Amino acid sequence: MKRLVTTLLLASAMAWAAPAPAGNPEVPEKFISVDEAKALLDSRRPITFIDVREEAQYDDRHIKDAINIPLGTLPARLDEISRTGFIVLY
Repeated sequence: MKRLVTTLLLASAMAWAAPAPAGNPEVPEKFISVDEAKALLDSRRPITFIDVREEAQYDDRHIKDAINIPLGTLPARLDEISRTGFIVLY
């Protein structure tokens, strides 16, 4: 039993001593105005609007064809977002 406890303590200590993860990768971000977003829509370029508000706010009013992914759930739902074209979060 003493050997098991010692092994568990040693494993815990080694886990804490492991290097920290690298963190979030660099993501090119740019803040755009409403006029710039409208220009993107008018240009017919591929664009995805993601409404990061809660569902009740999204249901009240949102940009046509926008996807609702509340900000708190965004990291877990990144695979739902197309990687082509522009992505605009609002």
